[in-house]
Amino acid sequence: MATHAPRYSSLDLPRPTRAAAPLAVLAVVAAAFEADARLPRVVGAGGAVCFAAAAVVRAVQARRELAAVRRSADRLIVHEPRSRDASELVRWRVAELTAPTARAALRHEVERTLAALDPRTLPSASPLNRPAARANEQLLRLIAERVGSSAPVSARGILLLRSLLRDGSSPLYAEEAGVLLPRALTRILGALEP
Repeated sequence: MATHAPRYSSLDLPRPTRAAAPLAVLAVVAAAFEADARLPRVVGAGGAVCFAAAAVVRAVQARRELAAVRRSADRLIVHEPRSRDASELVRWRVAELTAPTARAALRHEVERTLAALDPRTLPSASPLNRPAARANEQLLRLIAERVGSSAPVSARGILLLRSLLRDGSSPLYAEEAGVLLPRALTRILGALEP
């Protein structure tokens, strides 16, 4: 029996590609006017450039709108974990965060952090607190394995891990990471459990 991912058709989510598609089609149509030698060059090329620029602007706007929707859902998932089943928007975001491709990408981020801890590699411009991270390498490896496994994970744990890895003020980068990092990693490990 095949299982299908739920479609969140009632959500009116911004879709950058779909938002830009009509303008991109108009750009192609305008460019086709270049084939008619009787028309001035500015008609085809100028129209194509204008429509293409409008398509790019519309795609960027839709991408920003989608990022804002994701941030709103993320706040609900992290700060109100008990309400995660209350909203179709939150269920959509949970499915997106816990998808195998998203989990594989996040595991790769953890593995890059672990690779940066190797004493044989030169330090990069990253503000990573290497001594504290090395002291907690085992916890980082456990998190990488947990995120990379096929067992279900919670979206809240995924968001906490993303914040740890990507936020420059997280315990992974803080001066007092020796105290804060083990707590944060233990919290993330617990939060990953569904």
